Amino acid sequence: MTQNSPDGHDLTFVTALSEGEHSALLEFEKRCRPLIRHAFGRAYARWRPDRPVEADDYVQDFIGFLFEDDGRRLRSFAGKSKFSSWLYTVALRYFHRAMSKVARERRSQAVLTLLPDLAQSTPEQEAERAQDANLLWSAVSRLSASDQLYVRLFFVDGLNATEVATTLGKRTSAVRMRKMRVMEKLRSFLVGDP
Repeated sequence: MTQNSPDGHDLTFVTALSEGEHSALLEFEKRCRPLIRHAFGRAYARWRPDRPVEADDYVQDFIGFLFEDDGRRLRSFAGKSKFSSWLYTVALRYFHRAMSKVARERRSQAVLTLLPDLAQSTPEQEAERAQDANLLWSAVSRLSASDQLYVRLFFVDGLNATEVATTLGKRTSAVRMRKMRVMEKLRSFLVGDP
């Protein structure tokens, strides 16, 4: 890795690295691990998880990810930029995905802790759940047919935004925005707003 503009050294280094050459691996460890750790720090700062995570575990997971395919991922480096720039970008994307997954899992866990234990339910709790389900279905029935389709795809079929976008031939960002709007409508129906 050089500090200058991209040249043959970066390409030679990455080729040696992808082939598992010992000297290249040592150079990678010395020069790249701090860069990867910095990328993790940026991702961590953006997501600000509610509980601390172990940075070294994430850094090691990324390095494993980088090398897990016998160097194919490394060989995708074309030498059009410095290797350090390429590596930083790949690491940052990896950590953003990892942090968003942690955030989603934590939100899911938080929701699950609020759900009652169905095995320990009383007849009163079952009646309350049935009433809640009726209220929810009533709210869903007030949605337009296209909004109901989104509800079905997300919550009945269990698709994520990317899968819904592929199914409907729409952009993922548009699907996420529509989901938020549908959820707002449902919320307003459930709290009694017109």
